[in-house]
This record gives sequence, structure tokens and C-alpha cells, in this order.
Amino acid sequence: MTHFMKTSIVIVSFNTKYYLHRCLDSIRRYPPSVSHEIIVVDNASGDGSPEMVASLFPEVTLIRSSKNLGFAAANNLAIKVAGGELILFFNSDAELLPESLEPLVKHFEMNPETGIVGPTEQFESGDPYPTICPSPNLSFVFFNHTGLRRRFNRNRLINPYRSLWEQSQKSKVPTEVDWLSGASLMIRRKVLDETGFFDEKYFFYMEETDLCERARRSGWKVKFIPEAQVIHHGGQSTVNTKSGLLTLSGAISELYFFKKFRSRVEVLLLAGLLGVEYSFKLLITRGNDPRRWAYRKILRTVFGYRPVRVTMEDIY
Repeated sequence: MTHFMKTSIVIVSFNTKYYLHRCLDSIRRYPPSVSHEIIVVDNASGDGSPEMVASLFPEVTLIRSSKNLGFAAANNLAIKVAGGELILFFNSDAELLPESLEPLVKHFEMNPETGIVGPTEQFESGDPYPTICPSPNLSFVFFNHTGLRRRFNRNRLINPYRSLWEQSQKSKVPTEVDWLSGASLMIRRKVLDETGFFDEKYFFYMEETDLCERARRSGWKVKFIPEAQVIHHGGQSTVNTKSGLLTLSGAISELYFFKKFRSRVEVLLLAGLLGVEYSFKLLITRGNDPRRWAYRKILRTVFGYRPVRVTMEDIY
């Protein structure tokens, strides 16, 4: 038996009624063996999501926001009321499976130096996919932006974490990593109290990367637990985003992360890389391409003409 008193499951949702219902139903069917609570933060959905939760899942603590707070701010709102010693940040388009959470909780119990853990994420078909990455540096960003990491994803030089993930899948042994997917991330409350909550300055993407980075720099270990498995449908909360917005959000988040954790030289080199990439893309895309506005905003940020802020109202 675990010694943990409670686990808080936090779910942020925006217009994902169908998947949110499946998510909550999976928690009801496969709950953790420890005492737990479920907190749903609804980011001003217009599809009836909060009404569905209130009607069909009365055991859930529902927080309704009058506006879309975004991923980081909505999670922080839930953290403030969460009572668990462990907190699972769980996407609304993810689902638990039998014994999904037991290996995570057990690892925490037996390894007090571990601050953050994450499970194997898989498609509904049952096929798992990598969700572990190295701390972003220039080579990581270069291989991502040039498409080399996707094209040569099994190359050990270009994508060293692929082989690490495969080895861990075969051995089922917990593996220390730099950061994990935020779709199913479990963390000790103590880590959040020591290092701070999610950084709300991120527009979209890399919030969990930042959190894992701060935890590691404070001496906590981040572990991938392959034995634990969850379903993640992926991308359901961003299917209706404005064309180019996710590209813009990703680039701005990368710049912000580098300014926080990397040297000034690395920041300048990243800005140069983004400047070349998006200048080229702006030149080759047609005038009516809906992504051109995003490319221009990235370039204005890179060359320092104007600070760019992406609001959550712009995203949807």
C-alpha cells in the first residue's frame, strides 16, 4: 500500500466534449487505488462541455473560466485548489487504461528523489509512440525545424532519444530523461511548491519542457515509466486553431525558453536560424497563404522590431 494520502487529477478542457467524456469515464472505470480527486478547468467552452461534466460526473470539481486562460494558467488555477501530494496533469483527449497510474505512484513511493514521471502514451490502436526528449538546444531545434529529426528519426546522432525510448520499452525499466509529454505528466506537489507552477508567459507549447527543466535544475529526477500506459488521441484541442498560429506559438516559446535557460550566444544563433527559415518560407508562400501573417510576426520578433504577444483568443 502506498503512503500517499491523495492524488489530484487535473484536466484542462476547451471544446473537447466528446473526448472529455471519454477521459472522465476512463478515470471512473480505472481509478487510482489511492484516495483521489478530479479537477476539470473549463476554458470557456461553447460546446456544452461544462454542462456535461456537471450533469454526468458529479464527483468532479468543476472550475468554469469566463475566458480561455490557456494551458498554463488553467492548470495553475487547479493547482491552487488541489489537495493531492501527487498531481496528474492529464489532457482531455487522453484516457486511462487498467493499471495506468499504479506504476507511477509506486515509483514515487520507492524513489523519493524523483519529482516528475510520465507513462507510455499510445494510440487507440495500442501502438506506442515516443514522448521523451532531450532538453532543447540548438542541434535539437535545428533537426526539428529542418525536418531531419522526422525523416531520420532512428538515427542515433539526430534523434538519440529514440533508441533510449526503444530500449526502455523493451526492458520496462524506468529511465531518467530531460522532459516528458505534458499530456500525462505526474508530479509531486512538493516540486511545484519549490520550483513554481507553470510559467504563464508561454503562449502555447513547451510549458511542460520548462517545468521539467526547472525541476531538474533543482535536483529532482524526471523519469519515464514505460510500464504505465495511457491512450492519447492527440491534437483534439487544437484542431480548429487559426492557420499558422501553432507555428507562431512554437517559435515564440522556443525563443522564450532559450532566453531563460541558454546563453546569449545560443539565443542569437536561434534567432538567426528562425530568421533564415521564416524569411525563406515567407518568400516561397503565395500571397493568399493564411500562414504568412504568422511568418511575419515571427520575423518581427526575431529582428526585434516589435514584441509579439499571442493571446489565447487568437488561437481559436
